[in-house]
Amino acid sequence: MKRIFILFILLVSYWLGNPAEAVAAEERLIAVIMANSQQRYQDIHAVFVDKARTFCGDHCSIYVQSPNADVMSLRNSVRKATALGADLIVTYGPAASLAAKAESSPVPTVFVDVYDPVKLELVSAKSLTGRNMTGIRGDAPLQALFKYFVETTHTGTLAVLFDTGSPVSILQKTILQDSAKKRGITTILLPVDSQKDHLITLQALPADIDGLFLASSEHTETQLMDILAFAAAKQLPVMTQRAETAELGAFMVLQTSIIEQGEKLAEIAGQVLAGSKPSEIPMYKPHQVEFVVNLKIAREYGIQVPLQTLSVASRVVR
Repeated sequence: MKRIFILFILLVSYWLGNPAEAVAAEERLIAVIMANSQQRYQDIHAVFVDKARTFCGDHCSIYVQSPNADVMSLRNSVRKATALGADLIVTYGPAASLAAKAESSPVPTVFVDVYDPVKLELVSAKSLTGRNMTGIRGDAPLQALFKYFVETTHTGTLAVLFDTGSPVSILQKTILQDSAKKRGITTILLPVDSQKDHLITLQALPADIDGLFLASSEHTETQLMDILAFAAAKQLPVMTQRAETAELGAFMVLQTSIIEQGEKLAEIAGQVLAGSKPSEIPMYKPHQVEFVVNLKIAREYGIQVPLQTLSVASRVVR
């Protein structure tokens, strides 16, 4: 018994004499929530995990939840992260980030790849921070994508497919409507419930449609390939900000950099775990924008892409 007591005293003495080492050795829990585990989220996360070693070393545990994109599933994931005693919650995409806001978790939260967090009221326009929350914008200028698309396809009538259950989808629809109106282009709105078959709505398209804008929505990710297949059968060029879709058959895509978002996420996460409050770290807006043009689609549809447009493309799918 005496030996055990002496050992206890020695351990306490070591800890008191070396508080920095004791704190450094403490394992931190980062709870990650990504709706539907989209490939883009996984790619950003891979960059984040790699860079996290710079501030975590072997003392961080990353727990990933990939629930469905419905509100209840996402809010339950936030509650679970809080109950587990997470030191930091990382939310990928708007649905998970809005769920974290709704739960008002006491755990500091960093969001990533969110379209216009100010309009979604995740952060204030003045401070660019939210209640115990900050993060990274994931949107590129939709007006620029629209300009390139119209000047290349000479679209006169554009169909807009958007999810009525997604705030981001509705926001993009509104931006596109305003841009089209300024150019005298007719828009045919195709509102669809996230739970319904989008093909039913698309079947009612008028014959004189020149192009299709696919608004971003985490709710309808499972229907993406069906939508692109429908457009291909009609030789209908698609523009979208749903990242990584040019390789799947979209004609033009404008997206923010996966690498930049992952690296910045690691930087902000490191600051929070080191003691900074989210209210002290303004939302970050990525500088690297990727404009992707699918030349294979252009050839199949008989679309001539101007050299000026190709010159600004970050990547070309052939």
